Parts: sequence; structure tokens; C-alpha cells
Amino acid sequence: MINCNGVLVSSLLKGDEIVIQSLFYELSISERLRYTKGKILLWETHYFRIIAALRRHRFIIPMDFTMDHLKNEVDKTVEQNTTLFEDYLLHFKFIKNEKGVFFILTADGVPSYTPLSSDYYALDLYKEEWISNGFFSNLSNTNQTLREIAKTYANENGLEDCVLLNDQKKLVEATSGTLYLIQGNNILTPNLESGCQDFALRAAFNLWLEKGQGEYKLFEQVINPFELQKSEEIIILSIEKGIQNVSHYRKTNYTKEKAGLLFASFVNQLD
Repeated sequence: MINCNGVLVSSLLKGDEIVIQSLFYELSISERLRYTKGKILLWETHYFRIIAALRRHRFIIPMDFTMDHLKNEVDKTVEQNTTLFEDYLLHFKFIKNEKGVFFILTADGVPSYTPLSSDYYALDLYKEEWISNGFFSNLSNTNQTLREIAKTYANENGLEDCVLLNDQKKLVEATSGTLYLIQGNNILTPNLESGCQDFALRAAFNLWLEKGQGEYKLFEQVINPFELQKSEEIIILSIEKGIQNVSHYRKTNYTKEKAGLLFASFVNQLD
């Protein structure tokens, strides 16, 4: 079931023709969310990220795009989906044309967050092109094409993922999410000035770490690629998978003992 600007349809062919045409010709922005245990995970943070992105893309925001209204549209869409899964991955797409701003919303059933797997997960640096660490780099739309090319590069080279670099040759993020390097009691992650996406889950996880989680201390900073080889563990955080541990970077192997316990504690406090 698809929510086409407030109208539930089983196919986009049944949706508003103006909205469908705008998908091909007009500017749009996207946001991915997770629906779990009967509610939208981090909805307030996601909502303000959506509104900020609309403003920065010069969209004229409709008056009815309130937090409650969009939440009701999510609830309405989820209720019409039948799946064996308890969680849903939501995909909001907001489209602008000369008649205003419209949205399309889909909900797909996905497994709940699980503990770290022991699967082989290798990554390397993607160095064929770089992300500009400017004001718009934190928006997901800005470098989406580059991320897709880097994903293809990883697949062609037998890798599970790639780490993107900015034009200063510093770490930005993995193609699948936010990058965290664990070194003893320190956790390093690229700051927004590096050009990484300002995900809602990233913001919540960082805030949780900054409030003090045992012996760990978070450092949001510019990170040199050499830090990858100096780390004990590397994790990738995303709304889709939750946490993904990295097993290999070139000739460096990583453990996963700390990351699993840390993320489990974070997820538990979100309830």
C-alpha cells in the first residue's frame, strides 16, 4: 500500500497524475524512518530534519505539514500493510512542482534490530571521487549519485562497503551509514563539517554517548584514514540495519565485543 499525498493506493498508477509526473521531472527529497513497537522511532528528530531539508531546498512548506499530520499519515499507511514483521522501514519522498509540495510514503516490513552478526564484512576507501565538505553535504540528496557509484565499486571489487572521503582526504561516512571507530575507551566519528549526512539515528546515538556511557568518550572530529588501521572495532550505524560491525579493512581485522553491548544499551533506552 502506498500513501500518495494522503490517499492510499495499491499502485502508483492509481495515484494523483500530477504527483506521479513530478517524480520524473521535479526536485524531491527523501527521508527513511523506522516504525517499531507501534511508533515511529525518533519521530521528533526525523520531523525536524525533514522540515530543515525542505527549507534548505527552498520548498514552500504546506501549512498542514505539521508533526501530528505527517505522523497520522504514517500510522494510516502502516495500518493498511500486512506483513509477518513487526517493524517497518518507511520511505518518505517530498516532491516540489509549480502547484506546491506533495509526498509519497511507502512502508515495508523488515526484521527488528538484532545483535551483531559474525559475518564477513570488508570495506575499503573509495578514492575515485570526493565529497565536498560544504554546507549542503549533510543533506542526503546532495551526494546520492556518488554513494550509489561507490556501492557499485564495492560490489565489483568483492567488498561489502566503501568509506567515502571528502576533498580534504578525510573520512566522511560509509555508503551504508555513519562511521564509528572504537579505540580503547574513545569512539571517533566524523563531524558534520567533514560532510557526513546528519541522520536522526546518528544525532540520537551521539547525544546518548555524550551524556556518558560508562568509560566511553565520543569525539566528533576530522578523522584521517590512518585511524582505520589504529582502531579495535569499526561499526556502521544506519536506520535500516541498526549497527553493522566491520570485520576487515585491507589487512586489518577487527573484533566486535564492545560495539554489540553498546548498541544494545542504546536501543533499550529508546523504548
